Amino acid sequence: MASITYDLFFTGRDDPRSCVVIGEDTKPVYFSFDTTERNLMPNVRTMVYRNNKEVCAKLEWSPGNHLGGATIGNRQIPMSQLVLAGSSNSARAFISADGKRFEWRRNRENPTSYDLYAAQNMRIACFRRFTQPTVIGPSHALLQYTFTSDWLLIEALVALCINRWIDLHGV
Repeated sequence: MASITYDLFFTGRDDPRSCVVIGEDTKPVYFSFDTTERNLMPNVRTMVYRNNKEVCAKLEWSPGNHLGGATIGNRQIPMSQLVLAGSSNSARAFISADGKRFEWRRNRENPTSYDLYAAQNMRIACFRRFTQPTVIGPSHALLQYTFTSDWLLIEALVALCINRWIDLHGV
């Protein structure tokens, strides 16, 4: 990975669809994944908030917690576009809003860990299950990354959420 690495800690519930992601890169970073399940509606919705107030993404899960639609910023796509076939059976790709291809690859030695790759097989982020105390409470995972694009970070976190959900629950 490149010389500057930024750390984000996953706190709150140990659930890819309901957690808090906090840290700092060139500025403070705070995301909240909030999932509501309504008794009267068959669909489940995950809202992703930045800085505790701004909605930056929304995932509409189809009935039975199947993949539905995603909205990231003003971009609306099927969730399946965030988990496209990758370069191997343990990889899933997504195309960012600027048309670049990225790929989350599951770690073979530790199937709850993932690495994010950009073009030419360059690793730009890694996600590891890692329990440790932090100033805001216990953290259950760590994302380390080497880029500073706000939109790529949001897209990568949303794609990671879907990947983790699929690998935990199947879809």
